[in-house]
Amino acid sequence: MIGMPLKKNDPDAIQTVAAPKRSAPRAGKKVSPFGRKGKETRRQLMDATSKLLAVASPLSLSAVAISREAQTSPATFYVYFNDVEDILWALCEAVTDETSHLFVSHDFLRDAAKLEADAQAFVRGYCDIWAHHGPLLLYRNMEADRGNRRFNQLVLRVALPILEGLTDRIIEAAPADQPVSRQDANAEAVVFISAIDRIAAALHTWPQDSLMPDVLLRAEARVLVRMLQR
Repeated sequence: MIGMPLKKNDPDAIQTVAAPKRSAPRAGKKVSPFGRKGKETRRQLMDATSKLLAVASPLSLSAVAISREAQTSPATFYVYFNDVEDILWALCEAVTDETSHLFVSHDFLRDAAKLEADAQAFVRGYCDIWAHHGPLLLYRNMEADRGNRRFNQLVLRVALPILEGLTDRIIEAAPADQPVSRQDANAEAVVFISAIDRIAAALHTWPQDSLMPDVLLRAEARVLVRMLQR
């Protein structure tokens, strides 16, 4: 997530860190040609994959295991998905839209009277997404870190609206005699979101080896409040 651009062609945007060069993102199979029954079968396969992820690593999944769980055949699996990576991408894409609720209103993280409560709601909301979808998000981040462009695009789709929202609020919170440039505000937002994303991943992966989650979440909220206090 570090070095994400704020907006396309924005001269003040933070430059992205170059990822390993790979071919263009591999497209998944289109859903639109399928009728109602086909879409139900596709959803059945995705639900079966989600169920398996509760007890197995995404790296150990196979088309055969998913088909067996969905009570269909591997041949049917390949009608709807190119491979296991393809169905995992589809599941990750479905999770991507769940961050839209983090900024619940225009006044969120702007009202000094409830800034602390808003900050706690924000970091807890972000952590809750990881609690519900940890295996998928770990896989998404792993693929993005490996240079898999279509998974990196999912990370960007989640991050950009959040970064823009935080960047706007950081700029607004700066004293009039000490304004913050959009580039610097964006950099602060990138650092903060990258940190809470990695902490959420660590809490999910190693819950017994971390500080108590509430301690870390309160610390994240305090940092966010300090960033936004006038």
